Amino acid sequence: MMSRSKDIIFLLGAGASAEAGIPVSAQMISHVEQMLNGKAERELYNHVKSAIHFSAGLKGRFGDAVPFNIEILVNTLYELERNEEHPLYPFIASWNSRFVALAGSDFSEVRRFRQRILDALKKWMCPEDANKGNYYRGLVTLQKELNYPLHVFSLNYDLCVERLNQSEFRVETGFEDYGPDYSWDWERFVDLESSNNLAPQLVLYKLHGSINWKRNPATKELFSVEQIQTVDADKMELIFGREFKLEAADPYLFFAYKFRDLSLESKLIVTLGYGFGDGHINKMLTQSLRNDPERRLLVIQRCTENDCAAKVGEVVSFLELDPNQTEQVVVRAGSAKDFLESANFAELLVSYIPRSEDVPF
Repeated sequence: MMSRSKDIIFLLGAGASAEAGIPVSAQMISHVEQMLNGKAERELYNHVKSAIHFSAGLKGRFGDAVPFNIEILVNTLYELERNEEHPLYPFIASWNSRFVALAGSDFSEVRRFRQRILDALKKWMCPEDANKGNYYRGLVTLQKELNYPLHVFSLNYDLCVERLNQSEFRVETGFEDYGPDYSWDWERFVDLESSNNLAPQLVLYKLHGSINWKRNPATKELFSVEQIQTVDADKMELIFGREFKLEAADPYLFFAYKFRDLSLESKLIVTLGYGFGDGHINKMLTQSLRNDPERRLLVIQRCTENDCAAKVGEVVSFLELDPNQTEQVVVRAGSAKDFLESANFAELLVSYIPRSEDVPF
C-alpha cells in the first residue's frame, strides 16, 4: 500500500469538530437565540433575521433554502455597523426607521450585539473537555502508515489539529513558536520535504484564521499565542462573517493559493464535515475536478448508506459539475470521528487513488 506525498489532501469543515464539542454554524445560531438579553436585543435580532429572510425571498429562496447562519448574521451586523463608513452609504436615501430605533445612537446596539456574539465564539471554540477531540489522532496514525507529511486545509478556527503537535509529531502552522517574537513565515510551507530542515508530519493551512492568532498593531505581523484570553474578541484574526472570504494580507491569500496549487496536484481530495457553503472553495474544487478527470473527491457525510447516491447529486450541483463528472465524486456515510477512527483508514484512502504506471501499489 503506497502513495506519494500530495496525492491526498484534506479539507476540514465545521462538522469535523462537531463531535469535539464545538458547535456547527446552525447550533451557534441556536446559542445566539438563547443568549438574547432583553426585549431590545431580541427585537434587533428578529429585525435583522427577518430582513435576511426577506432578501432571500426576493431571490426565490424560502424556508430551509434561506442561507441564514452565524457567518451571515455576523456579516450583516458588521456591514450595518459600518454605517457612514460603508461605501454604499451615499447611495442610501434613508435607513429603515424601525431599524434605526433598534440600532441605537451611531448604531451602538449593533456593535454591542456583534461584540457579544464574538465573545461567545471564543468560548464555543474552547470546550471544557478537550479530550473529546482525541479522534483527530487518527491523522497521526494515518501519517505513520503513509509515511509522508499530510496536508490539511481547515476552514475552522478551533485548535483540534494543533493539539496533535508533540515532540514526535510536528504540526507545521507557519510559526516557529508562540509570541510576538515569532511571526508567521510563509517560507515554512515551501519545499517542506526537500529542505534541510526536518519535515513536519502534518502541514496545517487555516484558511479562515485561528482562535489563537493575533496581529501586531504596529507592524501588522501575525503571531500565535498559547492563551486565547489575551485575544480581544473584536480583533480576532478570523475571516468570520464577511461576504468576501479572501483578505489581501498574509496568510489568507497564501493559503488560498496553496489550496488551489495542491488541489491541482492531488489525486484525492478528502472533505470532512464540509457542507459546500463556501463559494471560493467550491470554485477551486470544481477547477480541480475539471482539470483531471481521474481526480477524485471523497466526501465524508453524515447520512445513511441509502442516501449516499442522492448526496453525490447534491455535491455535483453545489460544484456545478457536468453530469459526466459524477463518477469523480464519492460520498461515504459517517461522521468525521467514525472515519478518523476506522481501522482501515489508510488502506481505504489509497484505494480511491486512480492506479497509474508511475504510482506503485
